[in-house]
Amino acid sequence: MRAMKFFLALFIMTPLHAAELLLLSMTPAADYLDEYNNYQPVKMVRHVLQFYTEPFHIETVSLNRAFTELRKTPGACTPVVRKSAARLHHYLFSQAFIIAPDIRLLVKNDSPWVKRLHQMEDAAGRISLERLLKLPYPPVFVTEDGRLYGDKIDQLLAFHRAADSIYVRTAKASKYGDLLPMLLKDFVDMTLEFALALPEEERVKFTEFRLAEAPDYSLAYFACGQDAKSIQVLKLLDQAIMRFRETPEFRALLTAPFPAAEKEQVWQAWLQLNAQPDPPPLPEDESLF
Repeated sequence: MRAMKFFLALFIMTPLHAAELLLLSMTPAADYLDEYNNYQPVKMVRHVLQFYTEPFHIETVSLNRAFTELRKTPGACTPVVRKSAARLHHYLFSQAFIIAPDIRLLVKNDSPWVKRLHQMEDAAGRISLERLLKLPYPPVFVTEDGRLYGDKIDQLLAFHRAADSIYVRTAKASKYGDLLPMLLKDFVDMTLEFALALPEEERVKFTEFRLAEAPDYSLAYFACGQDAKSIQVLKLLDQAIMRFRETPEFRALLTAPFPAAEKEQVWQAWLQLNAQPDPPPLPEDESLF
């Protein structure tokens, strides 16, 4: 592990050269060096970089800034992002290396909304976000600008974006759960989050609700620009990802955040989702982040 830490530090500090990968991440570069950092997205990126055969450089930027830079900076990629029809128009995507659980609706345990939401659950124990947003007096949500929550949810949030019930935070986020302080301080009523990605000491403060519009699982990738250098970098990333996926420990690492009873289901979902074709890219005038 010390050798890995030195390896990462060497490439982070090395000046950028023509063939290097510029990794634009909302996670601070120092987090990738911390061998005790077991935050799932960071850990999985760290394992991919172990198999990357060329130098790389990490810069910390917001997700929106990262996607802007991908379109004008050759050799730049950003990790742990979802595909969408809009993004496929502007960016190239690596092989998948993470499977994420469904997005959940989080409410403070002592919120009066907890009882009301339980009353709104359908037979499958899910809440319709569309129905919730159409209430005469809907709750106030906080979301992050530039983040994808899934096609159906993204469409609903875009449609209601100008409503008083939707607060869109544009400030830089460094990890999942960065919106939770706003919820704890009662600035908002609810937020959407990958609850399994949260530390247990944070997760127990909230009541989770599954959403009718959320898929059970989704994949995450590296996104890169469409220039010639980025294509070359992407080929090396794909090689690194496939080498990582072929290791004996990959399955255990992939399913680590999930409960033991769910791990086989997660693995089968991983196999199925990797076999599905990409959606067709949207025309340029319909593309949205």
